[in-house]
Amino acid sequence: MIKLEQVSKIFYQKHREIQALKNITLHIEKGDIFGIIGYSGSGKSTLVRTINLLERPTSGNIYLSKKNIVSLSDKELIPFRRKIGMIFQHFNLLSSRTVFDNVAFPLQLIGMAKEDIDKKVDNLLNMVDLSDKREEYPVALSGGQKQRVAIGRALASNPDILLCDEATSALDPQTTRSILALLKRINRELGITIVLITHQMEVVRAVCNRVAVISEGELVEENDVDILFERPRSPITQELLNPTLRID
Repeated sequence: MIKLEQVSKIFYQKHREIQALKNITLHIEKGDIFGIIGYSGSGKSTLVRTINLLERPTSGNIYLSKKNIVSLSDKELIPFRRKIGMIFQHFNLLSSRTVFDNVAFPLQLIGMAKEDIDKKVDNLLNMVDLSDKREEYPVALSGGQKQRVAIGRALASNPDILLCDEATSALDPQTTRSILALLKRINRELGITIVLITHQMEVVRAVCNRVAVISEGELVEENDVDILFERPRSPITQELLNPTLRID
């Protein structure tokens, strides 16, 4: 489904070279809820942004359904990107649009007929439990409701893959549980492969079936979630599993 092969990414700041990713190789199967975890600055957000080429890798290959998308032009990438939804920590909603219009926005961009948009958006709002908020604006919503709008919008283009970049980090524990339950339902009912970036081990344990641990741009460990939690191999994973407040 998703295959990263020796992916590296270098950023340049004036004369300084920053290697954000170092020869990452990963294989994410269709139907996985795949967690990528690491501390802030570990490279995990850069990694997830390479999957839809929001960040083009400096070297390496990225395969979606056996197609190497690194070799594609921006124009050729358009149909692939339509099959990849993305949600973010801070929702990225349009404040001047209602809940309905936020979810409808990507469908309007592709010129879908109004009656088809109305039907599809109503179905999506029902799925994310926001039918009663149809005409509300983002300012009137809670954080969890805003994230549900963002999920509905990401699902509008019928994606095969949903990328979640710290999607629950701004939410309280109860709201986080409800969003994770929604993501599991989407994975189960729609068969969408989910890639979930987080620094929260409890999030990984709650929803993921496989997990990769990233540190300083390198893949330090990858395994089934149950095995990784029971037998973590790397010191970084052990530290993530048993966090303590350290003051030097």
